[in-house]
Amino acid sequence: MKRKQCDDSQLQALRLKASEIIASAHEFNGEGKAKYKKVVKDFIDAGGATDDLIVRIGTHFFGCPVGKSSQGPLEDSPVEGSRRLDFDYLEKFMAECFMASGTPEKESKVCANVLIEADKRGIDSHGIGRLKSIYMDRIKSGILKPFAPIDIIKETETTALIDANMGIGLYVGPHCMDMAITKAKKYGLGFVAVRNSTHYGIAGYYATMASSKGCIGFCGTNARPSIAPTFGVEPCLGTNPLCFGIPTDEAFPFVIDCATSICQRGKIEKYARSGKPTPKGMVVDSSGEERTDTDGILKGMVKGDCALCPIGGGGDELGGYKGYSWATVVELLSIAFQELCSSGSGLVRFRVLGF
Repeated sequence: MKRKQCDDSQLQALRLKASEIIASAHEFNGEGKAKYKKVVKDFIDAGGATDDLIVRIGTHFFGCPVGKSSQGPLEDSPVEGSRRLDFDYLEKFMAECFMASGTPEKESKVCANVLIEADKRGIDSHGIGRLKSIYMDRIKSGILKPFAPIDIIKETETTALIDANMGIGLYVGPHCMDMAITKAKKYGLGFVAVRNSTHYGIAGYYATMASSKGCIGFCGTNARPSIAPTFGVEPCLGTNPLCFGIPTDEAFPFVIDCATSICQRGKIEKYARSGKPTPKGMVVDSSGEERTDTDGILKGMVKGDCALCPIGGGGDELGGYKGYSWATVVELLSIAFQELCSSGSGLVRFRVLGF
């Protein structure tokens, strides 16, 4: 494709500006859309390619009319009104968004890699769909701290206790698993517990880090209360994932990564994005009734009026007590390794705990 002569520094400045708009936009419409469309126009007028990341992202999120790329139009998606975007484009875009929000470049690239791995594995409840609501918005509000130090509180040859100081869990997680792997390679066992962390994406990413090095990976974390106990209606425990990664003699390791609820909030958010009702049996409200109205469920979860059912369901007919018990185990392990209070007690000394 024939392109205008362009100033790379000018194009890079426009890419950064585009990332800042995404990172700060409250919704992908209105003022944010107008600003982004102008950046796209300026980018193309300056000689930027119509298949560049910021143009493709603009088409996806804002519907910016830019025509076809030099590689052909974007693929149609099975979801009406949406488009497929290349994984490499998305990973680069997410890294730029993290950098625009104040996160250092190295950490930004790690965060983007964790999120894109979720999408590559088909776990789109934990991929780019959560970039804005879980990460960009929380950085903007001060809940997540891009420059937070990772402090070692206690350490032995085989163990460590880390304070993440409310840093971004997507970076804290790989850092701590690297520590555990190093210890395991040297002493046969490595265990790292973390406190004051934040949402760290898919647990399977970290277990796979260990299995790829010939180790058995094991990790879990508590979370904000969202699961109702068996026969209960009040959210008391988090979705508390438990994950194992075991190397094999084949190309792929054996990895199990699952929440201790039938589904997690991210799955409900996915139903909302696609305009679908939530399947029966996944959510109950404060009166004990099953809920399927996805938008209402999300609002109810914020208020504490709706709760996710544990694996097996809300009763004991299909073994709901098993899922709730596993959620309790993860909570207790997160506490025991650090002698802290549970996330649902109202007496929390530290935020998200993990191991």
